[in-house]
Amino acid sequence: MRVLLLEDVKKIGKKNEIKEVSDGYARNFLIPQKKAMPANPTALHLKNSAETKENTLLSRYKELVEKLGGEVLKFELKTGSNSETFGSISAEQIKKALKEKGYGETEVLANNFKTLGDHQATVRFGRGISGIVKIKLLSRS
Repeated sequence: MRVLLLEDVKKIGKKNEIKEVSDGYARNFLIPQKKAMPANPTALHLKNSAETKENTLLSRYKELVEKLGGEVLKFELKTGSNSETFGSISAEQIKKALKEKGYGETEVLANNFKTLGDHQATVRFGRGISGIVKIKLLSRS
C-alpha cells in the first residue's frame, strides 16, 4: 500500500514522503496512529502544498540572511572613567532588537558582550539556515 507519511517514521521514511509499505502495517499501525495516510489525490495535494510552503519559508529565510549581512546593531553600555563597562549585551537583547527590525523569531548564538567595539553573533532562522549579524557597542557616559 502506498502511504503519505505525516511524520518521520523510523526505518520507513521522513515526513511528506510517499512510501510503499505492507497493507497490514499501514492499516494496523501507521494510519490509526496518524503517522500516515493512504496516498490518494487528497494526500498528494497535501504533500504539494506542504512542499510549496516549505520552499516559500526557505526562500524567506535566505532573503533575511542576505539582509542581515548589511545590518549593524548598535547598543550603548555605560562606561566608567577608565573605559570599563558596566553591564553587558546579552543574546536576548540582540534577539529583541532583531525582532523589532522585522527579522521575526530567531535564535541568537552569542555570549554576553562586555567590551566596547565591534562584535559578531550567529543568528539561526530555522531549517538549518543561519547568518552573522554585526554588533557595535558604544560608550554611554
